[in-house]
Parts: sequence; C-alpha cells; structure tokens
Amino acid sequence: MVFVYPAVQALWISLHEWNGFQENMVYIGLGNYERMLGDATVWSSLQNTLLITVVGGAAIFLLVFFFSASLQRRIPGKKFFRALLFFPVILPGVGVGLIWQFIFNNNWGPLSLGLNAAGLGFLDRTWLSPENIVSSLTVAIVWTYVGYYLIIVLAGIEKIPSTFFEAARMDGASEWRIFRSVTIPMVWDVLMVAITLWVISALKIFDLIIATTYPSPPRGSFTLTVFVWERAVGMYTPVFQLGYATALGVVLLILVIVGVAVIRAVSRRDVLEY
Repeated sequence: MVFVYPAVQALWISLHEWNGFQENMVYIGLGNYERMLGDATVWSSLQNTLLITVVGGAAIFLLVFFFSASLQRRIPGKKFFRALLFFPVILPGVGVGLIWQFIFNNNWGPLSLGLNAAGLGFLDRTWLSPENIVSSLTVAIVWTYVGYYLIIVLAGIEKIPSTFFEAARMDGASEWRIFRSVTIPMVWDVLMVAITLWVISALKIFDLIIATTYPSPPRGSFTLTVFVWERAVGMYTPVFQLGYATALGVVLLILVIVGVAVIRAVSRRDVLEY
C-alpha cells in the first residue's frame, strides 16, 4: 500500500499527458519516454547524477577509509573529531546549501578570499559557473555526507574483537596492513550497506543542490531529481507537466533498483563469522 501501489500508479500516470489538475488524463502510451530520448536536459541531468554518484561516492569512501583508519589509533580527542566530522549530517540540507553558496561566492566568500590572500589567486574560479558548478556541488555533497558513512563504518569496526588486532600486531603487521587485511574484510557487509545507502541517497539528492544554486539553478546543474521538480512544478513560471515528470521519476526508480542490484551482485562473498 505504501510503496507498490504508488509505484504502479506512477507507472500508469507516466503513460499519460497530464497537468495534475484536470480530472481526465490523455493517454499517449510511451510518448513521454520517447520524448526523453530527444531531450538534451534529460541526458545532461543523468550525466550529472551519475557523476555525483560515482565520483562523489569514491571521494566519500576514500575519506571514510582514511578517517576510520586514523580513528582506530589511540589519539587524544577521538570523540571530538568523530563528532566534528558528523556535524554536517545534523544540519538541514537547505542550511548546508546556503553555507556552501556563501563559501563559493567570488566577491566575499572565504574560498576565493583565502586563495587570493595566500597568493594563490590563479587557482580561483567562478565556482558556480556552468563549467564548474557540478564539481563544486560534488565537493559540497562529499563534505556533507562523509561523516554519516564514517559513523556507519566505525560502528562496524568497533564490533570486531580486539584480539584480531592484537594478534596482527604481534605478527608484526603495520597499521595499514591491519586495516587492509583485518578491518576491511571484517566490516565488508557493513561497508556494502553504506555504499548501497549512498547510491540511493546520491540518486535522490535535491535540497542541497537547490539551496546552493538558489535562486535560479542553471540547467547545467540539474540532476534527475531537480529536473523532475522543474517539470512537475516549474521555477519562476508554472510548468505542470506531471505526466512527463512522473515518467522521469519512473526512470529514477529504475536507476535505484539497478544500482542496488549491481552492488549486491558485485559485493557478494562468503560471510565471515567471529
């Protein structure tokens, strides 16, 4: 009732031309899906969505590995650093977007001012320009979500019996070797859950992108979720193409299902018991 029925209903609506207000919908079959094939914004939105998912995910989990390996050591202030990394997660997406809009401002933002003050003005860019905006948004997304997935992985690491680490150290293994040969295999299932959650979240990211690019997100920054919203409601002018927007939503649902299925197939391995 909560998931299957709305999904089937969305599939039915996607076969119609409908503005969301009229009682009768005009059946057009696969017309909305045929329209997508020639819609340049669909392909650019799909490219941006996949770029954020793959590149952002790689950056997030590289940082997760780095921080989790570092926080395995006995360092002072470990709980403080863990809380600091998790802090962006508790902020609302709109608030995070406004923070990064401030950071990326070229006139008085700390990023441009800091680069110029350090004599690195040649590295300064128009961060929210069409050619840089997707990369800038990916940086903001990585900063926002790395703490969430770090906490998940650290929770798995803390369940590993300390005797495994002690035995590895007694055998002369380095910290890196312990992390690679003991920690990662022992938290593999937890890591796959975190990656699956990331893929689902990345394909649906909306509020942070809208807030960072407010008040007028350029089409070059559109992801599929933003394009769904733009076709369903509109920005400065109403659009109300609910049939087309729902078809885009169906494509997004298929991407989520395929993404999760691929992760499950690739990550399948024998379960470790300890």
